Amino acid sequence: MNPYSHSGRKAVVAGLVAAILGLSAGCGGPRAVDPDIKPNRASAKPVEPGPSLSPEDQQSVDAAWANFLKLNGIYIKAAQTGKYDWAPDITARPMYAYSGGRYMSALERDLDVLAEQGYVRTGQPSVALRRVVSVSETSIVVEACVDDAGTDTVDKKTGKSVAAPKQNQRYPVTMRAGLYPDGAWRWVESQADRGASC
Repeated sequence: MNPYSHSGRKAVVAGLVAAILGLSAGCGGPRAVDPDIKPNRASAKPVEPGPSLSPEDQQSVDAAWANFLKLNGIYIKAAQTGKYDWAPDITARPMYAYSGGRYMSALERDLDVLAEQGYVRTGQPSVALRRVVSVSETSIVVEACVDDAGTDTVDKKTGKSVAAPKQNQRYPVTMRAGLYPDGAWRWVESQADRGASC
């Protein structure tokens, strides 16, 4: 049973799923900015160099990013198929191994809204890890660039787009992973800035 289900919820607007997560499975590990990605607006922020990482910190970033890619794969598949394992025990749900707290709740709410409204996502957003913002013993903050141009949110019955027009489709997302007591890096925060470009 889905714990977030209730009637009367407003329709999903375009990019709801992407605005919360917006990142794609199938990407490799951490990488620098793709030189072929160009800003889609003149006001794009330049990439500032991140901190110099020790080998241990780089290993933590690599582990956290690998977990993000797994989380994103689960999320995108669920958004595209409308199928997600709503196990009563939250720790048995597919995204639990890679996300936590309010962020996991937000992702699950989005999947619930999509299902409730009869919508699915199409296409695969692309992502480039722009920089590591900070690393501590228990927290990693990164900035990624999301390109949503090849995606859409559609009504399953009609196949028609329900996406809001003229939304910025290339934007930065700042994300934070936290180190949990079981030693796993779980993604706990994500903030998309659709007012900026990357």
